Amino acid sequence: MNLFLARMRNRLIRVCHKGKRLHPLARRNLASLDHIDLSKKARSQRYVVTDLETTGLDLKRDRVVSIGALRVVEGRIQLREIFNRLINPGQYIPPASIKIHGIVPDMVSEADSAGEVLDDFMSFLGTDIFVGHYARFDVNFLNKGMSRRYGIKLQNIVLDTVLLCRTIAFPPHHYPYGIDLDNVPSSLDDVAKHFGVDIHERHTALGDALATAMILQHILARAEKTSAGLLRDLVKVGSIRL
Repeated sequence: MNLFLARMRNRLIRVCHKGKRLHPLARRNLASLDHIDLSKKARSQRYVVTDLETTGLDLKRDRVVSIGALRVVEGRIQLREIFNRLINPGQYIPPASIKIHGIVPDMVSEADSAGEVLDDFMSFLGTDIFVGHYARFDVNFLNKGMSRRYGIKLQNIVLDTVLLCRTIAFPPHHYPYGIDLDNVPSSLDDVAKHFGVDIHERHTALGDALATAMILQHILARAEKTSAGLLRDLVKVGSIRL
């Protein structure tokens, strides 16, 4: 992601919505890039590490059933700042999906709607940097809800721990010369095993988010050993444009 271009797009969105009645959370989200300084230490930044569980993989057809997130500040996981919510998807949850995340219809029958949980999540996220493992999947689902509810897409910087691991966290010799990086195992299980991270409650939103947050800590440490450890280093190789 080029921060200059991202800010230009952000400014264009603001101009297009000038004078319109925006949801307060949308207006706050539009300011997510204002405080970003790429010359600052990556460790000094605030991150919200997030994972979603859904009814399936089809963005058009499927819905979110759970959001889990933790905040990382100064490289420390803030265990008192946790977001963990079930969502009533308002539709059938296929057995194949239940087999993965274990969320059955009875568990979400009285849960809040996607819109209500999205409001609460956006309040939790604020203007912090969004982090996810294969983040594009999660943000695509978030953007679907945001576009419908707020009229804008997520404006926060989005970092993908898969990309960060491939370029920063793993030792230079981890991938032999000429290997196809797209075929290198990079699942959450594989990366967690590489770093000796135990995943508690795998395939729950909060459990996967916690594992990803611990992986982020390894990435930050590695960035400080191999470079200046600036936010610029992470954004250059680990951000995604959506």
